[in-house]
Amino acid sequence: MHVRCPRLPAPVRLAALVPLAGLVLAACGSGPIPGQPAGTGGATAPPATGSGCSAATASSAVTIDATNASRFVPATACLKAGGTITWKNVGNLYHTTTDESSLAAVPADAALPTGAASWDHALLPGASFSLKLTTPGLYKYFCIPHESLGMLGQVTVVA
Repeated sequence: MHVRCPRLPAPVRLAALVPLAGLVLAACGSGPIPGQPAGTGGATAPPATGSGCSAATASSAVTIDATNASRFVPATACLKAGGTITWKNVGNLYHTTTDESSLAAVPADAALPTGAASWDHALLPGASFSLKLTTPGLYKYFCIPHESLGMLGQVTVVA
């Protein structure tokens, strides 16, 4: 398992990863992670936002919580083009919000509309990160250290 701690000084990286040691060791077994579908490595895709997202139902601002349960809550969001999405780490684990397929264990866990810029941002406990999304389409993002545990999210941006 590759854990990348972007833009953090070495002492912060180590301190942020210590709580993950138990999760990493627990995930090293030969079988599926309990409570997760077999054959997925423990990852479960968030439900598709699909047809329920339209200009009439889209929000101009959305907040996504990164939790101690290694989940983005809500896992899906519907945002108006030019709207702002904010990820907030509401727990005490180190998380990222990342939409860069080259950093994903499973490249399909990341997706960007044509012309949209990728991102990779650290979320230390209590921290938040906001991003304005202007290009309509589907954004699939993940948390680097918890991707294999199913910490995946989707934002549909509509014009």
